[in-house]
Amino acid sequence: MVKSLVLYDKIYNVHKEKDKKELSIRYSKYLNELTQSFSNTKIRIKKLRQFDNRFEVLISGPEEVFILNMLKKKVGTIVEFDKVEIGDVYKGVLVDVGKVGFGIFVDCAILNPNVDVLLNLYDLRTQLCKGRNVPMTEIISAYDFIDRFPVHIKITSIDKEKEQIQGLLDKQTLELYEKLVKENLEAVFMSGETKGQLKKALVKTGHFRDIASIVRYGFLENIVILRENTTAPGIIADIGRHLKNCKLNAIRPERIKKLFY
Repeated sequence: MVKSLVLYDKIYNVHKEKDKKELSIRYSKYLNELTQSFSNTKIRIKKLRQFDNRFEVLISGPEEVFILNMLKKKVGTIVEFDKVEIGDVYKGVLVDVGKVGFGIFVDCAILNPNVDVLLNLYDLRTQLCKGRNVPMTEIISAYDFIDRFPVHIKITSIDKEKEQIQGLLDKQTLELYEKLVKENLEAVFMSGETKGQLKKALVKTGHFRDIASIVRYGFLENIVILRENTTAPGIIADIGRHLKNCKLNAIRPERIKKLFY
């Protein structure tokens, strides 16, 4: 029996129909790479949903249940609002950063209804600046938060009548910042292009040797952790011209440290 699944990744920054087709082919290759050990089970893209720009895929073959569960874990999938429970951990991306002063919203692919999770200012102060009474704008600036920045969040509150959800940053996100600050490493966040294209840009500019690791959070969201004494603005200036449709921003521990002292 064929299994259907709507995956978490959202496609954006693509306006021409031919570019959508090209990205669909690349996404199909990406899924096949994840499941290449199971050649008897096939994955194909059914459609790119117009209302949320997410792919619906069809899985068929003897390992279809296993593949379905693996994709849920490795890629993620949409979540029905009434299935969300307190304590659940989801990956998501920041949206409408800086639009409100009381927190930041996170798109975790929660649908029916479409609800973004609120990280309120009080909790962000507690988690990101030791409870210091700093404005939302200062936290955004220090951490260089922008739209589509990837985070993991834990659900702390659900109001089904008002259709509102609140959460906290989960340890996976906090540990990233702890590593960068502790080891004094800078990082670059890239949204809007694939990990493969990012690697090509790094090779073309001779910067691949400056990279400690690349963490893929989504099909179009990656964080590049740089080697010691390598600065993020310098990397961005060089690779930016090879990644025209991307947004690149710097994560710099020196700015984060200022929130704590």
